[in-house]
Amino acid sequence: MFVDGSWFDEFIKPRLGGYSFEYSIFVNGDFGDLERIELEGLDKLGTVEFWSKGWVGLDVYDCACDGQIMNVLLSPEEKDSVLQEFERFIGVLMQSG
Repeated sequence: MFVDGSWFDEFIKPRLGGYSFEYSIFVNGDFGDLERIELEGLDKLGTVEFWSKGWVGLDVYDCACDGQIMNVLLSPEEKDSVLQEFERFIGVLMQSG
């Protein structure tokens, strides 16, 4: 299964009401080209990173408790866990105080 910003926009973004999104692209990073999506809303900051070499990063910071509450970096070999981690990511972002 291939995930990237287009996949995110189709399957994940519609489930994240109350968030704003900012997109960035960086070339030639440690894991290839990077497509980063930054989210802000509901007193949380989130980051999704799609690397061209197959790595996926998910990070959530809770502004209310001033702490990181999720930080996952999945290797290409862990691609079977991507959907499960995105479900957890959505749950963490939509969870209220």
